[in-house]
Amino acid sequence: MSADTSFLLAASAAEFVAAYPVEDGRVRPHRVLDGDGFKIRTLTMDAAAIMREHRAQVPILVQVVSGRILFRVGGSEYDLTAGGAIQVPAGVLHELEAVDPSHVLLLLLG
Repeated sequence: MSADTSFLLAASAAEFVAAYPVEDGRVRPHRVLDGDGFKIRTLTMDAAAIMREHRAQVPILVQVVSGRILFRVGGSEYDLTAGGAIQVPAGVLHELEAVDPSHVLLLLLG
């Protein structure tokens, strides 16, 4: 992706949510964009779905677009709703659990 190329992810949160429907009982990653030094993914999570403890090889930024998730990292639990965001350094174990059907934007840095 060159410096003069734009890529519209969505014009609104509603448009973003409509583009990635939640699937019954599932956590589903979607590849959105790979750029120079970053990757953008979305996660759709049905209520009660869990993305079990794992670690990323690079620093990440996680932002809730819709719904509500419990984000567990470093012995703490964070209750995140739309607009909530958390940054996690590379190699740190973390887990996500959807309380409601949720859409999460994931930025992998590096």
